[in-house]
Amino acid sequence: MVTIPLDWALYQTYLAGELVHEIFMSTILHRPVKDMDLGLLDIDTCIALEQLANVMATAYSNTVHLKIDMVRYNDALDKDESGRSEKREENLFNRFLPEEERFLTTPSVGIDSGSRIIAWYLPGALTAIIMKDIHGATDSMSGLLKHSITTSKIAQWRTHRSNFHTSPDGMVTPGCINISPAWFQQGREKHGFPNLDPEDGFSPEVSVALKGDASRNIMISLQRSGIIISAALRVMHPDLYWAGMEIQVRLGVWAARYELDEMHYHLQRWTSVFNVVSIICNHRSPPHRDPKCRPAAFDIMTTAGIYHPVVMDFMNLGIKFLYDSGSMLASSCRLVRHYMDVEEGNRIVTAWYMRSVAAAPAHGRL
Repeated sequence: MVTIPLDWALYQTYLAGELVHEIFMSTILHRPVKDMDLGLLDIDTCIALEQLANVMATAYSNTVHLKIDMVRYNDALDKDESGRSEKREENLFNRFLPEEERFLTTPSVGIDSGSRIIAWYLPGALTAIIMKDIHGATDSMSGLLKHSITTSKIAQWRTHRSNFHTSPDGMVTPGCINISPAWFQQGREKHGFPNLDPEDGFSPEVSVALKGDASRNIMISLQRSGIIISAALRVMHPDLYWAGMEIQVRLGVWAARYELDEMHYHLQRWTSVFNVVSIICNHRSPPHRDPKCRPAAFDIMTTAGIYHPVVMDFMNLGIKFLYDSGSMLASSCRLVRHYMDVEEGNRIVTAWYMRSVAAAPAHGRL
């Protein structure tokens, strides 16, 4: 097991993960919760963690069995599937036809034909304090969000202005940016695979632009969210959770050794085992996959704000979810073709995921 420095924010994440795991296990096994030393966690965080654990336990007891074999499905996918070709997706859909259509409104887990959990649906997983933190983070990055929107005719859907709507009261700035303590240390990376689909390249204004006091304010606003998301992964996918812990610590040690002070500073304060979070405000998402996400991993999304009811559609699984404010949804966004449409209100999505980090970056940036 990785040794986490006690003065790193990630140590609080470790405590949080153990608390959620303990409450979750005690609930499903009907045994008392063991005493734990949680001195580094504030009361609001502990309340949020308890609520998360209870919602996860409810979901675990409500299984939705699916006909699809996700290992075979993954084998049928090309490496760079974007989910944007209707003809290709129709072919895949007919090969792996869902047994029935389902609409879920209560906490649930989706299980494939091989008894693998492939989705966690957790409505009500976020407390009001966590959602307030998320709003605070977007306030800190309003300028970056504004400049992330593109207008070019060849700009792809993730950042094109046609897929954003204005805030009715000006409380949320539309836009899409990525935050990472180390991923962008080599500059901007073009997402997607333009050789296959010129419109699928994704290069918004990203964390390469975040430095100094502005970036530190954003980091502080995201700290509690990072803890909550990571604690959920401790239950959902323990192997991925511990791997994420180890990567963050090793990268921090590496940054200190090579005197990459900015990167080391942010890694010490980064609370998530995920190394990237996308902040997406007032955006509608056409049917797509995220081809650079890992097929065997869970990517975790949350939604916060005030808006009319929205449905998240996992199209190839035959499942739709009521995606109210405060919901958390986890799956492999590479395997699941998903879709959501909202054109009014204020809605903030955070999408947490893991990306490979170069072994020898040239310089450190948040």
